[in-house]
Amino acid sequence: MKLVAWIIRIVLFALLFVLALRNTTDVSLQLFFDAVWRAPLILILLAAFGLGILAALAALAPVLMRQRMEAGRLRRALGEAHSQSAESARDPQAAAGSGIPYNVVGPKV
Repeated sequence: MKLVAWIIRIVLFALLFVLALRNTTDVSLQLFFDAVWRAPLILILLAAFGLGILAALAALAPVLMRQRMEAGRLRRALGEAHSQSAESARDPQAAAGSGIPYNVVGPKV
């Protein structure tokens, strides 16, 4: 499976490399306020691709931060639950005092 993935990567790289070599003609990009950027077409395409990646990361940042905060909160709650269960396992009187019967004979439900 790794071999197939590497073959696909190599073919994709070769295709993009040939695309870059064939698009070296200078083009002009008309920007705002009569600004003009003259560069090879592949460089302009690469810049547009990079700006698209940055826009996607900026759009995903709030969602990722919210998920990280939620995961941290859940980890802390899990740690507290583990520490409480460890305390009740060490001290059976505390478990009995909390309303959880232990040593009760009867059917298991």
